[in-house]
Amino acid sequence: MTPTAVKQVPKSNVRWLIAACAAALFALRAAPSWAAQYADVLPWDQTLGAIQDILIGPVAHAAIALNFAMSAILYAIGSHRRAARLLAGGFVAFAALMAVQFMTFLFPF
Repeated sequence: MTPTAVKQVPKSNVRWLIAACAAALFALRAAPSWAAQYADVLPWDQTLGAIQDILIGPVAHAAIALNFAMSAILYAIGSHRRAARLLAGGFVAFAALMAVQFMTFLFPF
């Protein structure tokens, strides 16, 4: 084997390479995001919580009560098949509401 000469990189290129790597590391450093200060409470959390409380509260109860009332009226009129479907829908809506309230109880946040 014959010795081969290793070409030395000029010092100016090494300095530019070190400067470029340092600039890239500085630009891509891990820093907390600007939204980190709002991580616990976001601006729309209160609004979404209020809408959720309304939908699983009085709106859902009124819809289920209206469903049962309409099924009773349909049964009284004589439309037994439609009344049975509406009554089944009322029971399913009630079960879904109870499931949502149970999940809200288990996972409040």
